[in-house]
Amino acid sequence: MTSLHLVSHTHWDREWYRTFQQFRLRLVHLVDGVLDLLEKDRTFKYFMLDGQTIVLEDYLLMRPENEERIRKHVRSGRLAIGPWHILPDEFLVSPEATIRNLLEGKRTCNRFGPRMNVGYVPDPFGHIGQLPQILQGFDIQTACVQRGLSDERCEFWWEAPDGSRVFMAYLRDGYGNAAGLPTASAEHFTAEVRRLRDSLLAHSNTDRSVLLMHGTDHMEPPTDTAKAIAATRSLLDGDELIHSTLGDYVESVMAALRREHIPTMRGELRDCKRSHLLPGVLSTRMWIKQRNHLCETKLERWAEPFSTLASEVVSEPLPANLLAQPATILRQAWRLLMECHPHDSICGCSIDQVHDEMKVRFDQVEQISDEITGQSLVSLAGSVATTAAEAQAAVVVFNPHSFAHSEAVEANVESASAFDLLDEEGRTVPFQERGLGSKELVHARMTPKELQSLYVNIHDGRVMGMSIQAIKVERQGDTVHLEATVSETRPPEVHAWEKGVAEIEALIADPGVKVFRVRAVSVDTRRITFAATEVPGLGWKTYHIRTRLAEQTAPVSIPPLARLLLPLAKLPWAQRLAIRHRKDRAPYWIENDLLKVEALTDGSLSITDKKTGASMVGSNRFLDGGDCGDEYNYCPPPQDRMTTARLKKATLERGAVQQSLTLTLELPTPASLSTDRKTRDRKTLRTEITSRVTLTHGVPRVDVHTTVRNQAKDHRLRVHFPAPFHSQAGEYGGHFEVVERKIGVPAHDQTWVEEPRPEVPQRAFTSVTDGKGRLTIASRGLPEVETLVNSSGNAEIAVTLLRCVGWLSRDDFSNRKGHAGPYLETPGAQMIGSWDFDYAIIPATMESLPAYQQAYAFEAPLKAATTGIHAGALPAQGSFVAVNPGAFLLSALKKAENDKGWLVRGVNLSDHEIQVELRPWRSFWKVLRTNLAEEKTATLHPAKEDGAVSFVAKGHEIVTILLND
Repeated sequence: MTSLHLVSHTHWDREWYRTFQQFRLRLVHLVDGVLDLLEKDRTFKYFMLDGQTIVLEDYLLMRPENEERIRKHVRSGRLAIGPWHILPDEFLVSPEATIRNLLEGKRTCNRFGPRMNVGYVPDPFGHIGQLPQILQGFDIQTACVQRGLSDERCEFWWEAPDGSRVFMAYLRDGYGNAAGLPTASAEHFTAEVRRLRDSLLAHSNTDRSVLLMHGTDHMEPPTDTAKAIAATRSLLDGDELIHSTLGDYVESVMAALRREHIPTMRGELRDCKRSHLLPGVLSTRMWIKQRNHLCETKLERWAEPFSTLASEVVSEPLPANLLAQPATILRQAWRLLMECHPHDSICGCSIDQVHDEMKVRFDQVEQISDEITGQSLVSLAGSVATTAAEAQAAVVVFNPHSFAHSEAVEANVESASAFDLLDEEGRTVPFQERGLGSKELVHARMTPKELQSLYVNIHDGRVMGMSIQAIKVERQGDTVHLEATVSETRPPEVHAWEKGVAEIEALIADPGVKVFRVRAVSVDTRRITFAATEVPGLGWKTYHIRTRLAEQTAPVSIPPLARLLLPLAKLPWAQRLAIRHRKDRAPYWIENDLLKVEALTDGSLSITDKKTGASMVGSNRFLDGGDCGDEYNYCPPPQDRMTTARLKKATLERGAVQQSLTLTLELPTPASLSTDRKTRDRKTLRTEITSRVTLTHGVPRVDVHTTVRNQAKDHRLRVHFPAPFHSQAGEYGGHFEVVERKIGVPAHDQTWVEEPRPEVPQRAFTSVTDGKGRLTIASRGLPEVETLVNSSGNAEIAVTLLRCVGWLSRDDFSNRKGHAGPYLETPGAQMIGSWDFDYAIIPATMESLPAYQQAYAFEAPLKAATTGIHAGALPAQGSFVAVNPGAFLLSALKKAENDKGWLVRGVNLSDHEIQVELRPWRSFWKVLRTNLAEEKTATLHPAKEDGAVSFVAKGHEIVTILLND
């Protein structure tokens, strides 16, 4: 006998072709009805709320009186919730975001009742290879998906790169395979149940259990469901249709299987034979991907780790500017960010209003992250011993990565006079500067009473987070001119403050004074850029500011025009003319101690490794083509017309730390598609592209900041980087792994519902190698890339910058069968406007991991905090957590969910077992190894002499370590 498990459910897109609030009103109606149905009809046994708990919160904000009703049904098992907070797109959010998602879902489930213990992710557009290990980290033993698979059978093992595996319940016929069951007609209902049963049994490893998913997008359960089920008794050839849950189905089918005989699949799932993969969402509305990447970086690399460390390091009482218990606030920031992570949101495949509302969430996450990061870095800098002979201030540089590296960093220095920057050994460090001057912060006219009310808010010479350095008081008749100079980094000048207090109090009490004209200005500030060398991993390094003596020679300031002409001035006139007229190269180049970069006449770059002499030609070449697809899929028009950019202007800037080459290019771009959408319009617009190419002394990387001013529609713009060698595969920064994918697409035919595309997802980088040379392209928030073989037979990396389309879904292009959503116009997806992109070229003959480290370093650059001269609990430089070896890459440092200690998490990026050592800056007596849910799995014993913690990490294994006192 076959048990036919009918699972009543809804798939809830929180925002999509309607806004969040519009869909929420439908959600209220749906949940109201489900609660009534569960209470009125005991034969309607179960309902599943789509595996995501946020729907409970969205509903209860409108119906708070129904919380206990929901809790009752969850605890009885009739209402299935969790395990997720939201259903994300797995490739477009960070791996840490996926973990925080499950942590938040767990927290909500704990509030209401038992969690559905199935990794239900029905609709995301493909699945990351490490998801089995992540699910196992939350004691979830089963995955249940629809997309990304092909002709596999309904049951198999899904294995992560580390060997972790979960049982896969493949929704082969879809998460809504039984949505159309005609419950009002017993005869038709029974016939359709038979058809669905037979379809699945032909592809099952057992004939004991079949899954019928009775629901689909925003579907409410038919109230006659139980009656229809009862009507099938004795009409299913001896089989039984039961109202069931997804968990019960999984238990049933696993019990019926001889598990050792079912197949195993390993790694990511990105097949599009049976279900649309919709890969064009990787580049739709690219600004969303960039904003999300920035917010994740600010939370994961800065706000979380450094607020946690500040709470551990900074002694009580906490400074006035340091927020106590920031972890709970950062959890709220994560919740805001995760509201942008559902697949219809982060993928950019919704109506314009939905994505406009996402901007505010991103803004709020950035505001919280920036404020907490700023407080934390300033407080940590205040705990560093910065004492040095004749120093007037210090700059403390912080490194968010688990490996030491060198990088350009900016800092604001308050100084009205010339100064030098010194390292810990007292050596002068070159820097470039630009004056920011003094800012006027307050300019107001006040009565004595008004000034007194403001004056009482100033405590110990501090006001609005700044400290008073000087007070100038001048009386003219019945008017007093009061000017205060304030600093963001220096401690208050106590003598100046006390003297000013006495004068102000006397004048407030003087009846002859009628008006105070109050002005507050900041100390004269300069922004400096310098190369911070080998800043310790997850650590800090201190530099000092010392006033330059009068007799010392100040650096020569070269005017911009002279700086531009300086390279030419060193050449004979004939040689200058020869360069000027060469057809293959323009006379513009920059260099550091490792690399030389020249601009070619077509605007692309030639990059030379000065150590080996190896060169790459044609980097940073822009290529534009048409797009007749929609928000889900890129599709070139049948008669495409490709255009390339040409160089219009170049300028140079050479400094002691960095050299920059700014290239202005013009890209002729057809205005849109033709009316029939088969080719591109004859009308051409000029797309202006500006690339600022920068080399930093000591950094083996070419950093590029590109601005594109787009006026055209229906097109795709990519930037290309050819390698000087052939390769058969690309290596892609992924989710807790580096993924290798073969170049090209798999063999396919007309039966596929969607043609496979060569564009693939990436996170921090894409890399190609022939075993000797290596080219790595790093980027910030640009998740779509293609590795191809060019006309020279060499590998080439193409990174998508813009994909501009005007429809949510269409069904009139060749590479996808049918619609993927409603046929609605989305003018915002045409990306009209000015857009900025950051990426880096890493030409390396070195081992792969250092090249990857450069990519991760580019993803989250160093930060600096200026502080005063003081004693401190921390030495001038060090690591908060030193990590060895470099193959173990940290992904998180955060407060524990139960607030008992803090944890570090990392992954072994190599494919072999390694011995890892973590050395905190101080010893902790209690060290635990936990799973991803932060539950203890083992006790570790730190070394007595230095507190170092050692453990074994299998190849590709994610490891979480909890430290406590």
